[in-house]
Amino acid sequence: MSDKLRKWRLISALPDERVRQLENHVIWRTYKRGDRLFNEGETEGKMYVIASGRVKVVKEFPNGKNAIMGIFGPGGAVAEIVGIDRLPYPASAIAMEDTEAGAIPGEVFANFLKSNPDAMLRMIVGLGNKLREFADNLGSLAVQSVEKRLARFLVRMGSQIGKKTKEGIEVNLPMTRQDLAEVIGTSFEVVERSLKKMRENGVLKVEGKNITILDLENLKAIFGETE
Repeated sequence: MSDKLRKWRLISALPDERVRQLENHVIWRTYKRGDRLFNEGETEGKMYVIASGRVKVVKEFPNGKNAIMGIFGPGGAVAEIVGIDRLPYPASAIAMEDTEAGAIPGEVFANFLKSNPDAMLRMIVGLGNKLREFADNLGSLAVQSVEKRLARFLVRMGSQIGKKTKEGIEVNLPMTRQDLAEVIGTSFEVVERSLKKMRENGVLKVEGKNITILDLENLKAIFGETE
């Protein structure tokens, strides 16, 4: 049984005989940073499970601007709904670092869900969580300043991938500054200015992609969340 497939949260609790329904159909591939798993508009009808690395789902606009819809790491999956409805991909998926991901044909995935209602329920809950996060992000883009959106994102990253140190919470962001700007809906220059301000105010320590949250309560207070 492949440990790579077992990382997928959707099937992590299922017995081995059920997981084997999928295992023989997964095509694993390694992607370099910048490689695309799929492009918006393509009609492959496959969904992808991430074994290692990170993938960003990006909406690309004709004017050259991009919006990152989500970032997914080991144990995550992208394009689940496309695997079921077989419609074109609504966005592109791009590796943010060296990544290994497995493609599952839509028909195989749909049949698996039909015969495993508990997995289907997990998928519905997972898609619901993605929708809630997307709605929250969309709401913040509409009404919050860049500084508030950045603070909100860093607090979430601290909770998800941060490590506690003597100084605070260290976050090794799996993205460039441009990626970060696209996530919060602004420009590279504005992100740099906002990070500088937070650093000068003693809220953050910034060393390249490593950001240490020195004062979590003040960071939360920037976007209005306090204990």
